[in-house]
Amino acid sequence: MSKRYNPDSSQKPYLSDAESILEKDGYFIISPDDSQQDEISSKITREPGADTFSGPVRTDQIEKKPGREPDSSQVPVKPAQPEQQYDIPTILEYLQWHMERISENVIGRDEIIRQAMYSILTREHMLLLSRTGMAKSYLANYIFNTFDNVRTFASQASKEQTPDNYFGPYNIEEFKKGRIRHNIHGSIIEANLVFLDEFFDASDVVLRSLLSVLNERKFVNGPEQIDAAIHTAIATANYMRMNEVTEAVLDRFTYKSIIPEDSNVYSQLLIDHTYAFSRGKAIEPDRKIPFTQIIYISDIVRNKNRETRIEVPDFIYFMKNIVTNKFVSDMRKSDYKFFISPRKQAKLSDFLRASALLNGRYEVNMDDLQDMYLALCTLNSFVSVKAKDKSEKDVYLDAYQQTMVHFNATGAIQQIEFLLNIRKIFQEIHENPEKKEKLMASSSLFQGLRSLLKKIFPGKTRDDEEITLDTLKKSISDLNPAVEEVRELKEGILKDYAGLI
Repeated sequence: MSKRYNPDSSQKPYLSDAESILEKDGYFIISPDDSQQDEISSKITREPGADTFSGPVRTDQIEKKPGREPDSSQVPVKPAQPEQQYDIPTILEYLQWHMERISENVIGRDEIIRQAMYSILTREHMLLLSRTGMAKSYLANYIFNTFDNVRTFASQASKEQTPDNYFGPYNIEEFKKGRIRHNIHGSIIEANLVFLDEFFDASDVVLRSLLSVLNERKFVNGPEQIDAAIHTAIATANYMRMNEVTEAVLDRFTYKSIIPEDSNVYSQLLIDHTYAFSRGKAIEPDRKIPFTQIIYISDIVRNKNRETRIEVPDFIYFMKNIVTNKFVSDMRKSDYKFFISPRKQAKLSDFLRASALLNGRYEVNMDDLQDMYLALCTLNSFVSVKAKDKSEKDVYLDAYQQTMVHFNATGAIQQIEFLLNIRKIFQEIHENPEKKEKLMASSSLFQGLRSLLKKIFPGKTRDDEEITLDTLKKSISDLNPAVEEVRELKEGILKDYAGLI
């Protein structure tokens, strides 16, 4: 990646210390010298075990343990100078190294680990499903231990719990004054990273109360409304139960995985080796990533950074929805209730930007679209119990491949590019009518269009033929759509810009 972020005086929010950054954005920091560290840790840390998650640990109290860490010469050097703090290539290189480190310690979970990192980069949530004892908590602990200066919250759900177990008890002093307020200190509301174990053991009342916190990042309890600091939550479960409440909650988890059983004897040998020295506990890395850097990258991925942006061409947006619709249609052949919400479909754009950035690009391309199954599919989920030879991932990749082959063979790809280029011209003229003459006189603007016109209308377009609004309108009218999606695009353009053309 060639582009480098160089902080200057116009970007002061990213030059402040970690606490001021997170406080400004609604986050909370636990620093090694925080006098309240031990009190908070005692509230949210459970005893370590075969399938438990430990809360925040003071970095000055970490006992270094042997582990399958790469040689120190292979570890990317964490930026030490303030001006290097937000060097994008360095941050991403270090994140990739951590992904490899976790993969070496949590055997057979490479793709799930990739998915988890995407959930953190896109500020989305992840659900892990498996039978008991499949090291779900072990994996979540390893992922969360990647980051430094971050506040975590962990809870193991049960039917007896109430929302107070997550949002804090009522403030007695405020209650005496007739006001209902929660004491949110050490609660899920203050946490950046959240671990929710045995998720579906929680009652519907608790799950419903978590809806707005997970999605809108806001705790709402009558007149009490508090912005939550949650960046990403990882939930685990041994089973799923479906009703109107759990369906709504599930939609808040953009990333889902089923952890499969693995009877491969070599994989089992590697697990034996890792367990021999780790005893089921995540080993602390020598160097962590400051969570402020993850916030910075996440802002870029989610288009919240004004200085650095990742472009998603209209063609990619259009093909994203076509492939997604094809995937849903194919899935419904086996499960007629299969559904992708418009909310999730829109959020897929964040995955595409994250994928481009991790691959060293500032523009999304079709490679990112091909990898979109990581966000769209439930990993290791098969289309039916009987047909375990085809997973959701397989269905998606087939849908992607079939769409591209068909659209290329019929010329639909060229038609889509042509119509989207015209739409862009119309949109610019619509927004800036005074620039119409200048736009129409731009030779570079129409160079690509002329090439597409010659392919779509062979023998009807001359190199010296002038391109005007009238000729563009006629070309749209004369275009014979190769597929239904092109017809819908054509009709939409003619309708939206009828007054202009």
